[in-house]
Amino acid sequence: MKRVSDYEDSKILLNRPAELKDKAKNEGYLFFKGLLDKKTNISLMRDIIDVCSRHDFLDNDFDQNNSKVKAGLNFEPGSKEDKDYYKDVLKLRSMHSYAQSKEILNLFELLFEGKVLNHSQNIVRTVFPDSKKFTTPPHQDYWYIGGNKNTWTTWIPLGDTPKKMGTLAVGKSTHMNGIIQNRYRSDGAGNYSCDVDDDVEWVNGDMEAGDVLVFNCLSLHQATDNQTNKIRLSCDFRYQPVTEPIYIRSLTPHLQLISWDEVYEEWDDNDDLKYYWEKFDLKIINEIEEDRRIN
Repeated sequence: MKRVSDYEDSKILLNRPAELKDKAKNEGYLFFKGLLDKKTNISLMRDIIDVCSRHDFLDNDFDQNNSKVKAGLNFEPGSKEDKDYYKDVLKLRSMHSYAQSKEILNLFELLFEGKVLNHSQNIVRTVFPDSKKFTTPPHQDYWYIGGNKNTWTTWIPLGDTPKKMGTLAVGKSTHMNGIIQNRYRSDGAGNYSCDVDDDVEWVNGDMEAGDVLVFNCLSLHQATDNQTNKIRLSCDFRYQPVTEPIYIRSLTPHLQLISWDEVYEEWDDNDDLKYYWEKFDLKIINEIEEDRRIN
C-alpha cells in the first residue's frame, strides 16, 4: 500500500442520511467511532478467549484485551485443531446476537431505505502472531458472496486493536471499478487475491472496542500483519436489502463446518435468533453467477 490515510469518522452523518448515503456511494466505505457498546464488544471477546483457552492456545498471562499465545504454538489454519476451535466459536450465541445489534441494523436501514437482512453466515477471524503468510490479501467480497452488489460487510475488532495488531485497510472508491477479474490463488483468508494499482488510496487506522468499519462488497480490502504477541480477534458480518437476491451459501454456517442444528443444540428451544432468516420471503440463488465464479 503506497497511499494510506486514516479512516474518516462518519458518525455525525447518522443524523444526515442524504450525506451518509452520498459518502457510501462515492467512497464505498464508512467508519464509525464508538458505534457499538464497548462492554458488549469486550464481553464477546472474552467469550471467544474462553474458547481459545479451552483449546489450549493461550498462556496463563493475558490482559483485559487480547490474550497471549503459548510459546512454540504451531497453529495452522485449516488444521484439525483450527476446525475444532472454530466449530465452538460458531456455536456462540453472543456472536450471532452481536451481528444483529440495533445500531448496525439502524445504519443499514438508512443506507438501504428499507428492511435489512443480516446474512446468517457470521464470521470470526482469529489472527495469530507471526502469521504473515496467512494475512488476508487484497480481494473483493463479491467474489465469494455474489447475490447482489448492494451487500455490505461490517468489520468489527474485538477489544482495542491498534494497527500493529492488524486492522483492515479499504481501497477508497475501488467499488466503482466493478468486479475484478484478474484473480489468482494466494495465501490468506479466501485463498485468492488480485493486482492493485499503485494509485489506490487506502484507508486504515487504529481501532477501539465498539468501532465499526463497513464497506461495499466490491470495495477492495486487505488485512495488515499482526506484529504483536497477542491474538487479534475480529468479526465480519454482512448485510443487504431483504428484497435483493442472496446466494444460498450466505445462509449457511461459515465454512460449512457444522450444521445449524449443531450450532443451536445448546440454545434455548424458543430462541428467536434460530433460523431468523426464514421469516423473510427471500430471493435465494442456488448457483454462483458466471461473472464472479472462483474455480
